Amino acid sequence: MAKANDDIIIIEDSDAALDAQQTQEKILDIEAEEEAKKKKIILFGGITIIIVLLIVVTALLLLFKKSQEIHSIDFSILDEKLENNKTVALEPTKLENMIAKANYLYTNGSKEKALTLYEDIAQYSKAISEYNLGVAQLKGGQYEIALKTFQKAINNDEKRCVSAINAAVCSLHLNDKESFKYYIDLAYAYLPNEINSPLYSYYYTLINYYDKNYLAALNSLKHSSSNAYPEVQDHLSAKINALYENNYDAIDALEKLSDPLDTFSLGLLYARIGDYNLASNHFEDAILKEIEPLRATLALGLINLKAGHIQTASQMIKKVTNKYPEEVYKYYPVKVKLKESLFDAQKAQKLYRTKIINSQIVAFNKIFYFSPYKIFNANQTISYIRKGNANIYIDNVKSAQTYLKRSASSSNVNAGLTRAIKKALSMKIREANEELQRLVKLQPKHSILQYNLALTYAQLGDISKAHEHFLRSYYLDAKNYLSGIYAVMTGKMINKDTKKLKSIIADSVASEDESEETELYKTLLQISGNDYLSAVEWLENTYKQRPLYLVLNTLIGMKLHHYDAAQKAAQKLTIQFPKDILPHLIYIDTHFYNDKPALYVENVNKYLKQQHFTFTDLYYGPYITRYLYIQENLITGQLYYLRKQLEAKLDTTTDNTHEIESALALASLYDKHFEESYTIYNHLIDELKVRDSYTLYLAAVASTAANHHANAIALLELSIMKNRSYYESRYALALLYLETKNNEGATIQLGKIKDDGFESNYFEFNIDEDKLLYEKQHPQTGEEG
Repeated sequence: MAKANDDIIIIEDSDAALDAQQTQEKILDIEAEEEAKKKKIILFGGITIIIVLLIVVTALLLLFKKSQEIHSIDFSILDEKLENNKTVALEPTKLENMIAKANYLYTNGSKEKALTLYEDIAQYSKAISEYNLGVAQLKGGQYEIALKTFQKAINNDEKRCVSAINAAVCSLHLNDKESFKYYIDLAYAYLPNEINSPLYSYYYTLINYYDKNYLAALNSLKHSSSNAYPEVQDHLSAKINALYENNYDAIDALEKLSDPLDTFSLGLLYARIGDYNLASNHFEDAILKEIEPLRATLALGLINLKAGHIQTASQMIKKVTNKYPEEVYKYYPVKVKLKESLFDAQKAQKLYRTKIINSQIVAFNKIFYFSPYKIFNANQTISYIRKGNANIYIDNVKSAQTYLKRSASSSNVNAGLTRAIKKALSMKIREANEELQRLVKLQPKHSILQYNLALTYAQLGDISKAHEHFLRSYYLDAKNYLSGIYAVMTGKMINKDTKKLKSIIADSVASEDESEETELYKTLLQISGNDYLSAVEWLENTYKQRPLYLVLNTLIGMKLHHYDAAQKAAQKLTIQFPKDILPHLIYIDTHFYNDKPALYVENVNKYLKQQHFTFTDLYYGPYITRYLYIQENLITGQLYYLRKQLEAKLDTTTDNTHEIESALALASLYDKHFEESYTIYNHLIDELKVRDSYTLYLAAVASTAANHHANAIALLELSIMKNRSYYESRYALALLYLETKNNEGATIQLGKIKDDGFESNYFEFNIDEDKLLYEKQHPQTGEEG
């Protein structure tokens, strides 16, 4: 049975007035105008029913969530429309004046006087039918009396079908589900009596619509036997099409009407199909015309948020929240979720092959993977010793001691540096990082030491720390161009403004003599600015095939469609590193880029099965290996087996499990084992103390997927404290704040995101229609949701 709360909006007062007026105009010639009267009363059960429901259901569909239910609906938007749609009245009769007076009295609170006058109307003229009296009473909001009057009309064999429909409407207003069911079934029973009426299909449509037989209603609209009331039928068609997600048909129906008051509804429908530009135009038009200003402004803010116009979204949400601080939370409750494309193999493949492979961040990470570590300058150490001996000879003991201490310290640091580099080259990146952190405390002004530490941070995925130490290395030695260029790259990865730094480095490099290293620096600077076209000359060099040079060839070659150069370089990388995973993933990128999806999966699976990896890089090495390898396993349907492999390795490993757990947590996330991923990330953070901003962010992603949204908020707040420029964390936190009805906190976070066109890799949002429906049905308890 229809839910009263869903359908109680079927009748609007202005409709009843329209029908009463039109019916009374025909009262002196009842027999001659019988069919016309039927049309008028059905219009009362039609125009408002359909138009109002159309507006609100599209509002509930708001751009984001697909639904098979009609949820709570608002009356307010169409009062003006209904007034404008009224036909021009004839010269009122005395009876019509009495009805108008009774309506006025009731509307202005004089209900007892109005009731008396309605009774007088009934006594005044025997010509007025029970049916018409019921219409007048319904117009006056006297639903119980009108219901009884329509029952009398039915008993008197007077317009039984339409009287039953209007009795059902009265029952909806009275929230009487049993009565509604009775009268709507009665309308069905009397419908065959209208079989010869040109309005038969129209009656059939309304009855089925009231009874939520939407497909039957839509079918009768498509095969209508009457052209009467085209606006009503078009609005109803739009409403039902929107309900069944036939959004383009719904839009066509509304566009055909060209009614300015439909602009808000059109905005919602365009938003739903993802045409944010047209949606924004309609919402802006609605705001100018003062049609639902609160909802239109809020919807426009959410649309801009969807479209990536973060600053505009922030301003609009802030504006509407300040203006309507309480009411703003009654509409469009946000429901935060992860993108479905993350977990679907086909969608993930498309994302990987179009966006991820061409991502600047992925390119930088590949560069860091193959970048060389640096050894200390032995000549500088010898120079310190010589200076110390010379000073001893001239009896300047204090100065000599300073030089010799520096030499001893440098020797200890250099020995430790050598050990750390050996660990890094053996793919024990975290151990190397810990050793380098210890050494930096001993000699913080060692540029090479700072560079190597930064490189380990970059490979671990802690880009904020990497940027800090690359920058420090460059400031300690302005000739250490690689540190400066990598500071630019890491700065871009965490949304730091690096334009000035890049300009300084570029000018310095340009002043250097032409050499292999100078050309390398120029090429890296070009790639840091995504200027691959200028970097094309790098492909023509004849330098020794160092790993860093080869990966640059693959990046430039793929970007500029020089596939042969990219493939040759990738092949050489796999020869140099046959047991490492990343070179083979680069080989896959360069050789299978043009395969159809199914063939791609087949070729990748076949290729990977032929390799003999040690998996040391997966268990202990750079983050980029884990991320890309998990992506390939998702695409090829092998995540389950990868998870089992990681679980087995974790069970047999007691020390340095950080990267194994990190890989397992990420694999579990993509394999939809959200609770497991959430648990592992918590262990990483709480027990193993892995607390870089990116790990905290991924833990928040897992928490959101596992429906631990409060935990996700706490993790994101920590992530932002670690890296205040990481937009992903700020965006996710803003969405979760919106979800918890903290618009002020959300706009603060959104206001920090300066990237126009920003799109999160993981997070999105819909409108929580279930929550909206619950809050409409339980207003006393629905505030917190």
